[in-house]
Amino acid sequence: GGYWFFDHSIWNGLTLADLVFPWFTWMMGVSIVLSQRSLRSKNIQKRNILLKICRRTIILFVLGFTGQDDITKLENLRIFGVLQRLVSCYFCTAIIVLIFDKKNDQRDTTQSSTNENEKQPLHTEIFKTTFQFWAEWLVVLMITTVLILITFLLHVPNCPTGYLGPGGKHDHGKYWNCTGAAGYIDRLILGNSHLYNEPTCKEIYHTKVPYDPEGILGILTGILLCYLGVQAGHCFIYSTRVLRICVHWLVLGIICGSIALILSHGGHSNSWIPINKNLWSLTFVLMLASLAFIILTILYFLIDVNQWFTGSPFLWLGMNSIAIYIGHDRFANSFPVQFEVDNTHTKQLAIHLYGAFFWSFVAAFMYYKKIFIAI
Repeated sequence: GGYWFFDHSIWNGLTLADLVFPWFTWMMGVSIVLSQRSLRSKNIQKRNILLKICRRTIILFVLGFTGQDDITKLENLRIFGVLQRLVSCYFCTAIIVLIFDKKNDQRDTTQSSTNENEKQPLHTEIFKTTFQFWAEWLVVLMITTVLILITFLLHVPNCPTGYLGPGGKHDHGKYWNCTGAAGYIDRLILGNSHLYNEPTCKEIYHTKVPYDPEGILGILTGILLCYLGVQAGHCFIYSTRVLRICVHWLVLGIICGSIALILSHGGHSNSWIPINKNLWSLTFVLMLASLAFIILTILYFLIDVNQWFTGSPFLWLGMNSIAIYIGHDRFANSFPVQFEVDNTHTKQLAIHLYGAFFWSFVAAFMYYKKIFIAI
């Protein structure tokens, strides 16, 4: 509808539009655990699971190019986009989980020790469920440490070390052609012509150099976000009772949110690490993970435990998420999904609501016809 809270943040801060993509990344981590657990319980070998991971990664990475206007112009092809960011995080996280997975660590084995676990204090179960995957945590924390070191220690030409601003007119134009380590690495490795050239900060700060919000460095924090989703999946598998699952998720949500608020000074721009969707900053992914833990707890309680809500239409959309995403991306500005209307909030909101209902109807049709497209 053209409302500011439905648009992405200009630079620092958080709006409703900033939530969807990271939450999908987090939820993808949950599905990694459930999927690999199911495959391993069927005695499928790790190498076959690895092939499945690689196949899915390649297909989705290539599908990410379909949203570009002219993919035949290779000299201007944007390498990383939304799907490319998703599959990069998926691939790395899935490989980490697969490497450290133990065959005897299955649900049935866990069930055999249910009585023992139920006698454990809640804090003991939470501790054991979290830290029995210490090797996975170690790898993810090392990746996060690499991100922090690059962000705050890498020397970037004509830019102060550790700069987290958008450049352009920001800070009275002192760092006009600088977008910190993230932008520098993308331009160095990919080149200007392969980056997104219309970042949200351009409208306000009049930046001249391209900046890609789905660039290389953000993959590292994306892996952390995806792995926090993995931890939510571990909680669901290894905890023994509904209450303990919910408490575990809430505890992790509070921890992630607290760290994010401390590092961002309560969400201020002038802080150690601002909450920034364009950079996928550490505080951004921790805050989004915090909200995801809390919302999943609420939905689990409403839908799975008490069955007060069926989950529709979100269930329909989730069962064919990739088909709906690709369809929406290709027909975002085309008939029969969108029509040209006056540029007013009311009319823009109406046409966008129509688009949402259109794809919900398509998803419902596919769901009830049992048409499911999975990769």
